[in-house]
Amino acid sequence: MSATRLGAYVLPGDLTWLEATLRAYYPHVDELVVPCPVDGLGWSGQPVPSAACVDVVRAVDTRGIVRLVPGTWRDVDDPLRGETAQRQAALDAFGPDVGWVLQLDGDELLPRPAALLAALRLADVHGCDTVEWPMRVLYRRTRRGYLEVTTAAGTPAHEYPGPVAVRRGARLATARRAPGRRLRVLVTGDVASPAVRRPAEPGEVRVVAADAADAIVHNSWARDLAQVRAKVRGWGHARDFSAGRYLWLVWWPSRVVWRLQRDLHPLYGAVWPRLRPVPGPDLGPAASGAPARAEVARG
Repeated sequence: MSATRLGAYVLPGDLTWLEATLRAYYPHVDELVVPCPVDGLGWSGQPVPSAACVDVVRAVDTRGIVRLVPGTWRDVDDPLRGETAQRQAALDAFGPDVGWVLQLDGDELLPRPAALLAALRLADVHGCDTVEWPMRVLYRRTRRGYLEVTTAAGTPAHEYPGPVAVRRGARLATARRAPGRRLRVLVTGDVASPAVRRPAEPGEVRVVAADAADAIVHNSWARDLAQVRAKVRGWGHARDFSAGRYLWLVWWPSRVVWRLQRDLHPLYGAVWPRLRPVPGPDLGPAASGAPARAEVARG
């Protein structure tokens, strides 16, 4: 088995958790790419804090491994197409000695990178081209913590919004999704999450190889009102639902009426069956929970 380098890219459009999430996996990567919009605009044509995000990345990058890829990915008619193009530009920038590329967004905290790196080796064993990793979804900030998405029974839920790692050279179809055989890593004991209850699709290999504490913590909508509005305006799915109606009738009152709410996902209701209160995650550097550096083996 020969060693291969690990890459990762950062989309410079969301400052909310960027420093914490990048610090968690930065020690494990050999190449870091930032596809930076030269016009300062996101996919839907709205301004994004790209320069401020680059400043954060450079501050974290103590080894000088970051490389900026300038471009324009504004697509007012189809923001999702713009997102896909920006991600593809990042993937295309990695050299041939990179074997896998992490596709973690700035609001996705990976608590234990070593577990995901082990899954990459498992993907090699199964001949898979992408890896899907479980995510917990934080929906709303509260005074004492967060409201988190749960299963219909109120137990911890995990979702799989797309591969968090792909092989270098992958051609993305939509957002971070790519064709090919994929490995979906399930959490031990999770039999109730909607994504788990659905049968495996063709080309999908499922393995139970993650603990609950390994799941990515996704700060999906758990922000203040101004941040959520900005997120909605710049989201790849911005044109797929009535943002204003959803924010004021579902998201905004959730801090008070969460016990009564059901099927909250803005596009696919039942994907987020209900909510529960949880404390906030550890956003410190210790969240990485693994050695300073690790190589990924490829068979």
